[in-house]
Amino acid sequence: MKQTLIFVTLLITTTFCSYSQAETKSTILFDGLYIAKTGGVPAANIEIFTYMRFYDDGSVYLQSVSSNDPQSVSKWFGRDKKFSQKGIYKIDGSNIIIHFNNKESEDIKLEGSVETTYKGAIKQNNQICLIRDKEVEEKCFIFSKTP
Repeated sequence: MKQTLIFVTLLITTTFCSYSQAETKSTILFDGLYIAKTGGVPAANIEIFTYMRFYDDGSVYLQSVSSNDPQSVSKWFGRDKKFSQKGIYKIDGSNIIIHFNNKESEDIKLEGSVETTYKGAIKQNNQICLIRDKEVEEKCFIFSKTP
C-alpha cells in the first residue's frame, strides 16, 4: 500500500511538471536590454555589441555600440532617447520576427534609408537567437535587467 501511494504521488508529480513545462509560453522581457556581440574591428581591438529594447506595445529599438555595459547603455538608449533603428516585432509561439528601419533616427542622415529584418526563436533562458536578413550565422541575444 505504501509503495503504491508513493508510485501514484510520483506519477501525478511527473505528469503535472511535464504539463507545466509544455504550457510554459516563450516571452520577451521588457525590463532591460537584450545584448549580443555582433562584430568588431580587430585592427583597433574594438568589439561591437548590438542592443535591443522591447516594449509591450509591439515596438522594439536597436543600437550597436562598442560598449559591453548594459547598465550604462540603458541610460541613453530606447524610446524617446537615442537609437539607430526602430521596429516592430511579432511573436508566434517561440518564433519571433522583427522588422527595423531608421526612418525616425538621426542616423538616416549618415547612412541613408536602412531596413533590417531578424528572424529567430525565443529561448527559455531569456535568450533570443536571431538571423539577420540573409546572413547565415545566428546571434543569440542575452537579456540583462536594467533600469
